[in-house]
Amino acid sequence: MKIQKKSVFSFIFFLLSTTVQADHFPVGSDVLANCHGFFTKGKIKRLHKERYVVHFYKDARPVHCIPFAWDSMFLVPYKPIDQYTGKVSSGEGVFGGSTEKVLKVGDKLKIFYKASERGSLFDKKYTVESVIKEINVNGAGQLETIGGEEKAQRTFQRWVGTNYVTLDFSSALVADRLTILKAEKQ
Repeated sequence: MKIQKKSVFSFIFFLLSTTVQADHFPVGSDVLANCHGFFTKGKIKRLHKERYVVHFYKDARPVHCIPFAWDSMFLVPYKPIDQYTGKVSSGEGVFGGSTEKVLKVGDKLKIFYKASERGSLFDKKYTVESVIKEINVNGAGQLETIGGEEKAQRTFQRWVGTNYVTLDFSSALVADRLTILKAEKQ
């Protein structure tokens, strides 16, 4: 009976140890860190108490995340792809809605967002045109503004910058003082 219990526990331990290894990121690998619903690109510096210390790249601006030890559930491997099926606003019906569209690198999006400014009671709504520069395997895309009001472009660049945004616009994406309300594919 004792041998049977030991073998069952050994088997369970083996299964658990293989699942833990599946989430392991090697030191020096590029990752995207999920910070406030947006993803910031960095590199794994070292392990610290079963967590990862991430060094964010200088061009990953603005970084609104402090460099601390990240749990693996907040990290995604960095693997660029050419296209991703995301959700964009359809504009159909009374309440709008979203539809799935294939988004490719180079596609143009019209992004509607609101941002709060210091000293202001109410948020201001803006619209910018952007192009998808890069798409990661997890469905996060790097957006570059190419059109819209100058103040809207500056505000978007200030809060999003070169970070990656989830390409699922079926609900609002909130990051600090910026909230992406919806996006339309042009």
